[in-house]
Formats: sequence, C-alpha cells, structure tokens
Amino acid sequence: MILSTDDVSTSVLAEKLRSYFSGETYTSSQYTPTLSAAKKMLQDYRPSGYARTRNQVDGNVTYLNPYVTWGVFTLREVFETVKPKSNGQDLEKFASELGWKAYFRECFLALGDRVYTSLEPYKYPTTSKQDFLPDEISNAETGIEAVDSIVRELKTTGYSHNHKRMWFAAYLVHYANVEWTHGESFFYHYLLDGEPGPNALSWQWVASTFSGKPYYFNGQNMAKNNHPGWEGTLLDDSYENLNAKYFAGQADGGYAKRPQEQPTATGEAPFPELVRAVKSKPLVVLHAERLSDEAEVLKAAKDAPVVVMLDGARFKKEHPSFMRLYFALSLATDVVKVLRERGRDAELVLAESPAELASYAKTKGCESVATADSWHPGTWLFLKLLDEQVSVSVVEDAPFVKVRASLRSFSSFWNKAERQVWQR
Repeated sequence: MILSTDDVSTSVLAEKLRSYFSGETYTSSQYTPTLSAAKKMLQDYRPSGYARTRNQVDGNVTYLNPYVTWGVFTLREVFETVKPKSNGQDLEKFASELGWKAYFRECFLALGDRVYTSLEPYKYPTTSKQDFLPDEISNAETGIEAVDSIVRELKTTGYSHNHKRMWFAAYLVHYANVEWTHGESFFYHYLLDGEPGPNALSWQWVASTFSGKPYYFNGQNMAKNNHPGWEGTLLDDSYENLNAKYFAGQADGGYAKRPQEQPTATGEAPFPELVRAVKSKPLVVLHAERLSDEAEVLKAAKDAPVVVMLDGARFKKEHPSFMRLYFALSLATDVVKVLRERGRDAELVLAESPAELASYAKTKGCESVATADSWHPGTWLFLKLLDEQVSVSVVEDAPFVKVRASLRSFSSFWNKAERQVWQR
C-alpha cells in the first residue's frame, strides 16, 4: 500500500488503517515525530550527572530512546555525538546503558520469538500466576498511586522511565502474582520505544526467568529515586518482610540454578551473504529499524529512488496502540519529505509481503534492492525472502559493537564488547 504523505493525520489513519491498531485514536503528548526534533534533542543533550541521577525518575536521561528504536539514530551515532560532551564516570555509564540496548538486541537476533516465553524457571517458589492482566491494573485503579501513575503516563505519552518499568514489572509479577507475559504485551502495546528484545527480556530479567534471582523493591527505593505514592501501601515495608511474604525467603538467589545452555552473539549478520556491494539499478529501502535521512545505504546508492517501508504484516500481528503506529508512520513520512526536499524520488509504503515490495521495485524500473541492516530477525527474514525475487544488498551502518560473546548475562557480553566501543 502506497501512502500519501498527506495520509498521515489522525483522522485519515484512523479510518484507513483501522485493521493495523487497536484502542483509541490519540497521539503522544510528549514526543514530536520528526527528524528535526530528534536531532535537536540529541544535539542539546549533555550527560552531566548521568551516572549519579539516571535511576531517579527526574534524572538527567536523554529521552531519545523512541528515536533510536525507529532508527533515526544508531547506537554508534548517539555515542559519537555525546562522547565529546563528557568524560569519566558519566560517559562510561552512558556507554554501558547503550550497551544494554545492544545486548538485548543481540539476544533477540539469537532467540527470535523465544523471547516471548519463559527461558528459565522462576528462581523462587511460586504458585501458578494469574494468566491475565487484571482490569484494575490496566485501568490504573489499584489504589496504589505509585503504580497507577506509571500506567497513566504510559497510556498517555508512550513513555516510561526505565526505573518505573522495573518497579511496575516487579509489582505485577511478584506482588500481584501475574504472569510476566501479560505485563510485557501491555507495555509493548503503548511504548513508543518498544522493541521485542529489550522489552521482553527486561521483563524476564525482573521475573527471574532470564536471571539468577528476581528483582524486587520497596517504597523506600521509590522514595530514594523521587517517586511518590507508595506510603501506607503494601510497598511500605522492609525488604526482609517482602522477601518472606512473596518469595518464601528465596529472593536473594540460590533457589534454582540457571541452565548451562545460553544464547550467543555471533558477530555476524543473520544472513551474511546479503551484506554485499550494491548492484545495478537499485531501489533503496529504509525499513522500520532505520527511519533516517543519514543511513549509509543512501550514500551507497545516492541517485536511486527510495521507499520508506513499514511492515504491515508485523503491525497486524502486534496490533499496537494508535499512538505507537502514528509515531512510526509520522517519522517515516518525515523521512520521505526530507529526502524529497533534497531532490530524491521517495515514497512511503506499507508492505504486507516481500512479493509486494518486489512488485513495487519493478514498477520503479529497479533491478535490485539496497537496504540498511537491522536488529530485527523478522526484517532479516523478510529480506532473505525478498532476495529470492529481486537481488538484495544490505549496507551496514557503523556498528556500536560487533563481537562474538556469550549472552548469558550483560556482564559476559560487555566484558568483550566494551573495549570495542571505545576503540572504534
């Protein structure tokens, strides 16, 4: 489906793309989905005090993650932009947090859809957890303002501070005794920066199904990080009491061992044969993981027509909130507009299949496809299938890291990756 740039308005999309989203038709009150807004935010950011304040809900964090998720910036581009503005502990911690994103992306490439099922057993005695998300939680009506405010912010802005995500996940899984998968899908539905790897595996890390012990918290931890509304609730308790009540005294590890077999980062693309020189008469494809006017593939095929493509089949499968869909389509539309202003032939396409994109390439008189690399295994599979119909060349952007390492834990990955980050 070719979309006119005039289609990307709330009323038109609500009518035209009803089958691609679910819920009410409102947009984020916090983020502007344009390249210029994203670039200004990155250029203006200074990481002073980042290491000390990043866990505080009002700390000096970047708010850039939605733009990174949809590929306006690569992790390397963010790091290289921020690097001259800081040094020492703040920059080291900043690099480490980017490393977490890289780690979870590598996990997703290695595990695929397995990230949506428990990879390991819970590390504490647990009865069967509720296999649904209670309405009072999803409607922000638990009576615990510290929890309800997180839900309200998520549903109106598409944003949630990382610490708030951890608190909510721990509350839902451990204290409300709900299976983690329901919280994961609830957050992914709204998050503008939702990615399968970081979202699902962060929930598993909290739950203890991808870690050595559960993550849990109390009200004092919220107070320390400037989040109110826990006083006089079940969160207003000591760690000792919470451990005894919800974890049978096993919250600190040792109840169950982690499996020996763990995923591994290979340091290679899923289909390395696609990473090759651009061929004749290419169509440049900017997919959902690289909605950028600065992708290397644009330089490698500088005179070729461009299609900014979003995967319609993926949207139908995920059924995101309108807010999330609108953000992605608005960014994609802005890329098209910027490229047209530079004289490029550019269009916005919502493709349902590789065959549909191959057909589009032929209508443009193109004999091959040149595209950006991706952290999403679904995109790589799409490109592999597309290559059976029209030759595909993947042009890689400068990586944040490219390393062969165990993904058993972040530390096992970062021990090998960190030096590469600084040396590149």
